[in-house]
This record gives sequence, C-alpha cells and structure tokens, in this order.
Amino acid sequence: MVKAIVSGAGGKMGGRVISLISATEGIQVAGGVERQGHPLIGRDLGESLGLGKTGFNITDDLEMCIRDGDVVIDFTHHESSLRHLEIAVKHKAPIVIGTTGFTADEMKRSGNWRPTPAVCLHPT
Repeated sequence: MVKAIVSGAGGKMGGRVISLISATEGIQVAGGVERQGHPLIGRDLGESLGLGKTGFNITDDLEMCIRDGDVVIDFTHHESSLRHLEIAVKHKAPIVIGTTGFTADEMKRSGNWRPTPAVCLHPT
C-alpha cells in the first residue's frame, strides 16, 4: 500500500487528489499539509473534506509528516512547491508537483533535485 502526503490538502486540487486517492486501491492518504494560518490546520483530514475520520490532522509543516508517507503529492503555490521540493530532497522522498506558474529562475532552482529518488514536476 502506497502512503501519500498531500500538500495543498484544503485546496480545490488537493481535495480532489485526496478524494481520488480515497477511492483508489493500493494507495492511501497518510497526511495533509496546508499553508500556515489555514483554517483546516489541526483538523482531521478526512472530516475536513467530507470523507469521514482518517486520524490524520492537517499540518502546516511538511517536515513533521513526510516520514509518514511514501510519496508527497504537491498542489500548492510555486514558492511553496519549491520549499516542499527542498524538504523532499532532504528526506530522499519522491515528490509529484502539479503546481504551475514557476518562473524561469524557480525552474533553475528546481533542478537541484538529483538526490531525490523521483521527482515529477509539471512546470507550465
């Protein structure tokens, strides 16, 4: 069973990703991350999205929950995605980034991912 941490868990895309994961065999949500100050911080991930209790509270710190998952799925803001990429590299965790809007400079910075087992970045 693949365990996924979803960044942007309280957003439209993050919520949709979590719904799809919940309906898919072989993968489960193991945590959710949102920006500091988001109203869902500290609330149960599933209950917040109408999926029932999961036992995972949404956090504002990927570093706190990255070890609970096998992969990070990021649908946030391009600046946040770069921070999450750095954390994934630090922990050698695979990351899928569906965020768009990266600047040319940010795309250059994102090239420092080589120590990570796998990175999938959708830049446009």
